[in-house]
Amino acid sequence: MRPSQRALLTYVAARVVPAIASMALTLLCIDALRPEDYASYSLTLLAAGVAAGFVGGVSAQAMLRYARELSASALRRGLLGVPLLASALACPLVAAYLAWRGQWSAAALIAIAAIPALAVMDTRRSLFVAVARADAVFALDAWRAGLALLLTFVLLNLWGARPESPLLAQALSVLAGLLLVGSRRAAMVPAGSRAIDARYLGYGVGLAGWMAVIVALSLAERSVVAAASGLAASGRYAAQADVINAVFAALGGALAQAMMPAYLAQAADPDQAALRRLRRLALLGVLAIGGLCVLLGGALAVSGLGRISTALTDDRSTAFVLVAAGALWTAAGFVQKPIELRGRTHWLFAGVGLSLLLFLLIAPMLAERHGPIGVAAAKLIAGLAYTGMAWQLCRTRR
Repeated sequence: MRPSQRALLTYVAARVVPAIASMALTLLCIDALRPEDYASYSLTLLAAGVAAGFVGGVSAQAMLRYARELSASALRRGLLGVPLLASALACPLVAAYLAWRGQWSAAALIAIAAIPALAVMDTRRSLFVAVARADAVFALDAWRAGLALLLTFVLLNLWGARPESPLLAQALSVLAGLLLVGSRRAAMVPAGSRAIDARYLGYGVGLAGWMAVIVALSLAERSVVAAASGLAASGRYAAQADVINAVFAALGGALAQAMMPAYLAQAADPDQAALRRLRRLALLGVLAIGGLCVLLGGALAVSGLGRISTALTDDRSTAFVLVAAGALWTAAGFVQKPIELRGRTHWLFAGVGLSLLLFLLIAPMLAERHGPIGVAAAKLIAGLAYTGMAWQLCRTRR
C-alpha cells in the first residue's frame, strides 16, 4: 500500500503555509537580533524544546498509533490530562537546568511556561493525523505559525530586539491556536474499548525519549560552538541550522504524515516488501528535500537581503554539511519505521542516546580544530551511527 498522490499533496499543502510563516519568523529574528542575542534565544528555546519534545512525545506519539483504539474517556485523558501531567513533572527540571547554566531570565520563564501548551498541541495534531484530517492539521499549524509571525513583528517593534519578544509571541500563538482549533474536528473517531494502559504509555515513552534527544543534539551542537568559538559564532551557526532544519521538518513531516496510513496498515501483519517500497519512496523524498535546501541557499546568496543573506550564506561549507546532516537524520526517521510499528521504541531511545554520547565525545575536539564546521561534521557522524544502528535493528529485531 502506497500513499496516494492526492494525500501527499494535501499534507504538503498543510505544511507549506505554516512552514513559510515559520521560516519568515526565523528570518525576521535573524535580521532583528544580534548574533549573541539570537544564540541566547536559540539556546533557551531548545532547552525548553527538549522537555516539550519528551512531554509531547509521551502523549502525541501514542495518540498517533492508538487513537482509533481508545475508548472515549481514554481519548479525553490522552488529549489533555497526560500531556499536562507530564509537563508538570518536566518544567521544574528545565528550570533547574537553565539556572545551573546561568541562563535563567525572563526568556527562560516564557519558554518554560509554553511547554504544557506545546505538549497539548502536539497531541491534538497527532489525533488529526491519525484520523486523516489534513484540513485540521493545516488549521492548527497555520493559525499558530501565522500568529507567531505577526506577534513577533509587533513585539520586536514595541518591546525591542530582545530574545523575549519571539519567545513570548510563539507561546501566545500556541495558546491561540489551541483555542481556535478544538479537538471536535476529530469527533468521528470510532470509540474502542482500550484504556490508556501500560502498552499505550510505554509506546510513547520510547519515542518521546527519541524526540527529546534529537532536540538535545541541537542544543548540544550550539553549546559546543559557543564554548569553542563564542556566542556570536553560535548565533550564526544556529541561524543556518534553524533554516535548514525548518525545511526538512516541514517537507519531511508532510511526507511522513501522508505515508502514515500506509505504515499503519503494516502494523498488524508487516509485509517486508511493502515496507521496503515505502522506505525507498521516503529516501527519494529526502534527497529531493536536500536538493531544495541547496537551491534555497543559492537563492539567498543572490537575494541581496543584507544581514539575512550574510548570516545564512557567509559560511557555505558549514551549511552544506548541515544540509547533509539534516538529510541523514530525516532519512533515519523513515528507516526506523518498522521498529516503531513493532512497538520496540525503547531501542530507538537507546540508539539515539548512544549517538548523542558519540557527538559529545567528538564534537569538542573537532570544534577546537575546525570551528563550527567541525561541529556540523560531528552531527553528521552521529547521524551515520544512528542510521546504521536503526538499519541493523530493522534486520535483526523481528
